[in-house]
Amino acid sequence: MTYTRAAAFAPINIALVKYWGKRDDELNLPAASSISVTLAELGSLTVVAPEESLEANIMALNDKPLQGPGLLRVARVMRAIRELADTEVRAGIRSVNTVPTAQGLASSSSAFASLAKAAAAAYGLDADDETLSRIARLGSGSASRSVHGGWVEWRRGVRDDGLDSVAGLVQPPEHWPLRALVCHVDVGQKKISSTEGMRWTRETSPYYDGWLKRCRQDYDHCKVAIADRDFRLLADIVEANCLAMHAVMMATEPPLIYWQPATLAIIHAVRSLRAQGAECLFTIDAGPSVVVLCSARDVRMVAAELGRLEGIAVTTQTRISGGAHLVPNG
Repeated sequence: MTYTRAAAFAPINIALVKYWGKRDDELNLPAASSISVTLAELGSLTVVAPEESLEANIMALNDKPLQGPGLLRVARVMRAIRELADTEVRAGIRSVNTVPTAQGLASSSSAFASLAKAAAAAYGLDADDETLSRIARLGSGSASRSVHGGWVEWRRGVRDDGLDSVAGLVQPPEHWPLRALVCHVDVGQKKISSTEGMRWTRETSPYYDGWLKRCRQDYDHCKVAIADRDFRLLADIVEANCLAMHAVMMATEPPLIYWQPATLAIIHAVRSLRAQGAECLFTIDAGPSVVVLCSARDVRMVAAELGRLEGIAVTTQTRISGGAHLVPNG
């Protein structure tokens, strides 16, 4: 078989109905289904080069050698690729993130989606998006969603082997072309990984069962809001789901508290602007940074208001985009 060097870019996705809790840690199977939106430009570029002389995969992330748990997650994805290609050939891998790593901005979602896309091409596989979603999930659960663009659902599935736990398209980007403001609140890398934090929450939070029930309800209602392009309903669902996730995390032992003063300032500003008639909503993953979705009509005004707040390191304005794709000569 002939192998080739291949590169792929995948954007980050931000969950609207959150993924926080697993039914299987090894396969990254979620305890509840989730919904996300894929954002343009922010993401990961990954290059995969199979090399028969290698005894193990080697990888550099942002020009630094990747080791430890991160490299083990890469190995899961590459093992699945090699099984499909029926080969034992390992690869050299280089990945660069355009978003900070481990700061609640979904860098792992883009990293493993781009890895799956590039590796499949490098090993000569004609893999469809469902297959790539399943493989990317092995590295990071949320990466299953970044294979796709637009508005995306990740179905929980019921099989123990995870074959039915894949992401799929809810609506394409052009269905509802909202804008996004990614407000980066920089406090360095979080000390507790999402994987570890989810396990703590499942084992210790008294609100965990109620959280999963909430996600099941929000999942159905969010799909209706997206289909109808009902911003008011979407804002109610997304913000309530976000706050419920952080509540269940704060009730974990030890508590997982990611918010900073700037995080709360953004929450209050967005709610105030919406009360004044602006179409804007906030959501926060497992970190202090905030993503604000806005209508195209209001995005400049909302950005200007948020720009007056203290504690925001960078605000990036972007849009809803397509999913993972190959990059020629990357």
